[in-house]
Amino acid sequence: MKTKKHPVDLPVANSTRENEAQQEIDSFLRALRSYPDRFAREPYLSFRQHLSSIVTAAHPSSTDE
Repeated sequence: MKTKKHPVDLPVANSTRENEAQQEIDSFLRALRSYPDRFAREPYLSFRQHLSSIVTAAHPSSTDE
């Protein structure tokens, strides 16, 4: 007889997802607050580029092991 495999809802996985979502929200809000000053210095910089630089600075690559 085959048994059905049910997905396991791990609290750790949920916590990790919540943490990642909160970091993404925090980065977006930081970019919203800081974009006007940066735009004054760099008027051709899009909000998307600014947000990308904020996210990149907050999450450095893990290649430096």
